[in-house]
Amino acid sequence: MDNNSTSNSSGGGGEGDGVVNWVALVVSLVALLGTVAQVLQQYIASAAGYSNCGESVMGKWHESKKRKFRPTELRFEVLFETPVFFVCPATNDKGPIPNKPIHFVSGTAQSLEETRALLKDEEARRQSLQGRTVHTADNERASWVMLLSQLQSMEKESQDWQQEHYKMGEPVTLPLVDFKKHTLAVAVQAKARSWDTMPAGVKKPYATTAICHLLEIAAMMGIYWKEFDRSRERYRAEGNGYILTGTNVAELGVMFTLQVTGKSRFQENRVIPVDEVKELCCGFVSTLFQENKDRRRIEFPNEDTKDLSFLQLGSMPEIAETMVLIECNTDTANYFRSDDTKHGHLFPVPFELLGMLGKTLHIRNSAFRMLPNPTPYHWDKNFFNLRRLVREYWKKITDTDIDIPSNAQIQQLMTDADDVVCALDKDKKSKTPGYSMPLLNELHDVLDRCDVFLKNSDRDLVRMVVREHFQEVLKLINDKGGPEGDSDGKSSHGGDKQRAEHFDELTAASPELRQEAFMELYFFKVLRHVRERAVVSYGRRQTTQYAPSMHSREPSIDSDTEAKPGSPSPHPQLKRHESGHSVPMLQVQPPERGSQQYDKTSRLESDASAIWCTLVLRMLCWLLLHDFNKKDVQTPKSELLGSRLPVYIA
Repeated sequence: MDNNSTSNSSGGGGEGDGVVNWVALVVSLVALLGTVAQVLQQYIASAAGYSNCGESVMGKWHESKKRKFRPTELRFEVLFETPVFFVCPATNDKGPIPNKPIHFVSGTAQSLEETRALLKDEEARRQSLQGRTVHTADNERASWVMLLSQLQSMEKESQDWQQEHYKMGEPVTLPLVDFKKHTLAVAVQAKARSWDTMPAGVKKPYATTAICHLLEIAAMMGIYWKEFDRSRERYRAEGNGYILTGTNVAELGVMFTLQVTGKSRFQENRVIPVDEVKELCCGFVSTLFQENKDRRRIEFPNEDTKDLSFLQLGSMPEIAETMVLIECNTDTANYFRSDDTKHGHLFPVPFELLGMLGKTLHIRNSAFRMLPNPTPYHWDKNFFNLRRLVREYWKKITDTDIDIPSNAQIQQLMTDADDVVCALDKDKKSKTPGYSMPLLNELHDVLDRCDVFLKNSDRDLVRMVVREHFQEVLKLINDKGGPEGDSDGKSSHGGDKQRAEHFDELTAASPELRQEAFMELYFFKVLRHVRERAVVSYGRRQTTQYAPSMHSREPSIDSDTEAKPGSPSPHPQLKRHESGHSVPMLQVQPPERGSQQYDKTSRLESDASAIWCTLVLRMLCWLLLHDFNKKDVQTPKSELLGSRLPVYIA
């Protein structure tokens, strides 16, 4: 009995030890698994930033994120790709990242796929859910993802509008310009990045671009700068339902953030996709005399241009320097350096210079007319009517009472003005007034013919006409002595009709008569003075050894009278007009009729008249063919033209 008891007790103890051992084994395994899980969690947690590269932040770009184990550091590194934005022609094959494919933002399904932007059905679904209203549900999304989507929408919406516009108008023979003909397009390259290089204060992957490209993209989207202060690093632009702000980020640089604040629209307000828009964004203007197209644009801000290939209109001091460039006198330049002077008649004078000399940027057989404003003035068309100005020009150029020598160019201008008036009448009755293809192409044709004549004319005489025109116009605008005329109140040009003699009369005229008064003042007063002074100045330039540089002013008459022995004597037909005008008044003693000098002077006056009339018609047609947003004004940033300073998009 004792033996049985002993055996039973020994067997029971063995079973209890087995249970304890199994329990200990399970606990050990659980502890081991917990330890292994903790170690794995620490390794996985070493992949800092992986959760910040999700789809909610990067959209389809999140597919590029991955972990890479670094054995020497016993940790994971997070790698991902973000876009590099730049602006170039649609045929460009070189980007900032060598040996990387370039994807253009064109609004097509292929472009959406290549740039990893929202596809058509996803974009339509999101818009239907949001009702195309302002949304705040995606505030965690990186703003460059939104920028890419908005750029794709810009291209697609504008091309759809132009196609529909093309169908509504009168049939034309040439097809619409396709995307490949655009010399201004947004392109994207993918750049591999590591979260290890992210600054401490940045929690989302950022995109990269250059400051010049950001300015160009903002202009293309209809975003206008309200503040651009580089010294205090404060940047803010608004427009077309967007707000673009920039601040400095430590250890990185200037970072911009795009926010959608309302509905955007890309139809007739779409900027013309031409390369010269890059210059307009910084206040530079390519002129019709530009010849060297291969010169690198990045050199211009550091150079002092000495010809009429480019004009700087981005700020008041730059406009003053431009007046010096076209050899205006000091008083004319100082009008733009003073706060007490006026610079406009029906519209600011710099727009007149832009229309007279600016390069034609409209793309033939395209409906886009909008451009960035290169001047610090608002373009407000509520105070004048360009169509009426063209009609009044046509009336004056065909008026036999005006002293305009009849030559081949004047006859051509009569025909051109008549064609433009007819095109404007047809456009008014069309389904797309202001944007009908026949009108836009007719304006383009007239500008081309004007350019051919001006380029083939004597460049010095053209410069003299331009110079004397703006000297006379700005003098009349700021002349405090009142209008000049006969004592009986009648026009000094004869006749019983009292014509406008001063720009102050334009403000008092009713809107329907304002354009007529403007053209009367130009043809009956400005033309006469410009023609006389331009011919005299041209004669002085040709008969003296003094050959001023393109950037210097013409010497005074007194300096000619004190010429050194052996130098040519002053022009015998010149004398100073005794008056109180700030601009030296030069009078010509008329040569005898039939003499060689008389024939030469008559020929020069005829050429000067044709040049002036061509410039005025060109100005009107250029301003009709191109347009500016009323809220858009230029902020001084000419030094950023072509700048490759890196900036970042949050």
